[in-house]
Amino acid sequence: MMGTKYIIEVEDKPFELLSEDGFTSEKLFRVKGFNSLVFDWNGLNKLTPYTEPDLERVRLEAEQLGMVLAWEAARKIIHMPEGDLLNIFPECYFAVCTALQVLLKYDASECIEKIQAYEQEEIKVGDEVIRHYKSEFAEGDDAPSIFLSEEDGYFRCLAFNGRSIMIAEYPKNQYRKTGRHFPEIAAVLEKMRGEQE
Repeated sequence: MMGTKYIIEVEDKPFELLSEDGFTSEKLFRVKGFNSLVFDWNGLNKLTPYTEPDLERVRLEAEQLGMVLAWEAARKIIHMPEGDLLNIFPECYFAVCTALQVLLKYDASECIEKIQAYEQEEIKVGDEVIRHYKSEFAEGDDAPSIFLSEEDGYFRCLAFNGRSIMIAEYPKNQYRKTGRHFPEIAAVLEKMRGEQE
């Protein structure tokens, strides 16, 4: 098949191809297991030699990545509100779900898988979301807001700062779902769109 790569093994010793008059013309290298598949010296030099992968290095890199992902998941779990924990880990012991309960009940791979699945769920109009902010001066979570729309990688949300309601717009990767949903918001927006058409 075109474009497919194969691994072949070339015999160590070449054989000499004789011309019709019986003189040696050139040395050819046969591919092991084949009678007619051969390379001359020029063709042999065009092949890419196969090198054994450094399995120890691959293993160490995989372990390092696993530790990074596990610690990242643990940090997320520790900073997560109780509502998020219950949404992601509904099998938690009691009505109250704490980070410690999650870390005791699940192994690292289960936590990573559940968090990734939760974070990748599609956010719909009316979903409550929380924005996590981080700067050189401070880090924390904004008050919950309601998702309205997405444009060019930014979420537009309805936010309440304790005194007034405003529209907040930040990069989508700063938001996470809380698990609460307000269908009435989606219904109002849909009704408004219908009236404008």
